[in-house]
Amino acid sequence: MFTLRIPNKGPRRRAVSFVMVGVTLFILLGMASLTVDVGMLYRARDEAQAAADAAAMAGAWKLLDNERLKSDPNMTAVISAARTAAIEMAARNKIINTSPSLSASISNDANSDSDIIVGYLSDPDNNPSEPLSTADPDQFNTVRVRVRRDAQHSSPIDLFFAGIFGRLTADISAEAYATFKDGVVGYKVDDTTGNADLLPLALKVTAWNNLLSGTFTSGDNYTYNAATGAVTAGPDGIKELNLYPGGGASQLPSGNFGTVDVGNPNNSTADLSRQIRYGVNEDDLAYFGGELVLGPDGTVALNGDTGLSAAIKDDLTAIKGLPRAISLYSSVTGSGNNSVFSVVGFVGIRIMDVKLTGSMSSKRVIIQPAYVVDDSAMTGPGSGPSYFVYTPVHLVR
Repeated sequence: MFTLRIPNKGPRRRAVSFVMVGVTLFILLGMASLTVDVGMLYRARDEAQAAADAAAMAGAWKLLDNERLKSDPNMTAVISAARTAAIEMAARNKIINTSPSLSASISNDANSDSDIIVGYLSDPDNNPSEPLSTADPDQFNTVRVRVRRDAQHSSPIDLFFAGIFGRLTADISAEAYATFKDGVVGYKVDDTTGNADLLPLALKVTAWNNLLSGTFTSGDNYTYNAATGAVTAGPDGIKELNLYPGGGASQLPSGNFGTVDVGNPNNSTADLSRQIRYGVNEDDLAYFGGELVLGPDGTVALNGDTGLSAAIKDDLTAIKGLPRAISLYSSVTGSGNNSVFSVVGFVGIRIMDVKLTGSMSSKRVIIQPAYVVDDSAMTGPGSGPSYFVYTPVHLVR
């Protein structure tokens, strides 16, 4: 009887299987290692972006320092403070357990590869391709920060498994722009903004311009201490103006100063007191349809009074040293509490001293320019009609 014998190929098959398993494991190991390294690089990139964002924000806030109001046309001290703040903040945000290192180079060429550039953007929220201008330090509102991990910046990122494929390190980078907007044209209060830091006071624009130019001031007799919030006697390098009487001094024409009704024209002294202490609220602005804003001709009419009641002395004293905004007006019609002010903009100030009793010559409401950051502020394109009033610092790129 014929019997067919089939050769035993078991050992050969086992050998082939071992090879296939080995190749598969190598591929899986390579894929796993690639996944680990890629995941780490994604983490590094996210951490670098967080560091750049925080550094740019810290630097931009320093541009709103009171030092900027002093005599320094090149803003040397302010730019240096912005750079220092950006460097320190970046170092607090580690990238794969290593603090990024930013160069403190003083070069401020927007076309350079510098880590920190301070400049100006005219329309940061609507024009993402606008180049950063460094032409006029007086306009600077933006800080650009580049955070990197490479051979020149805190060393590149070490890879764990990619060395199998000949790649031992990787470079990463991130960039951020932080800015604040000027060109404030009005105010809108809602649940997210809080009350507007706008006082029911108005100053003639020519008197304000005289203060800025140094044509007429009340001197420099008071100092604001940013660390303590206190106002004391003595100069601090920022010129002052006596609002009342006469919107600056008796040498100025009458009608340079007054109180305005930010809301119903029948506002009482109690309303003025509340607005001085706590700001303009949503109900106040409901009278204007929900927002107080300059019209197409760049003005808005507010009823008011060319005088100043001694009844609000305590209220003005209560906010001494705090940054607040007042209205600028170009002209006024009528007289007394029938006056109508043509408001053309808003300016940031702080009250330094108040005295509303005694003879007219001894009365005073001393102010100095100050930076005011207000969530309720509304902006328009360009530099606008306002001074020293801004929206909060925010990231735009």
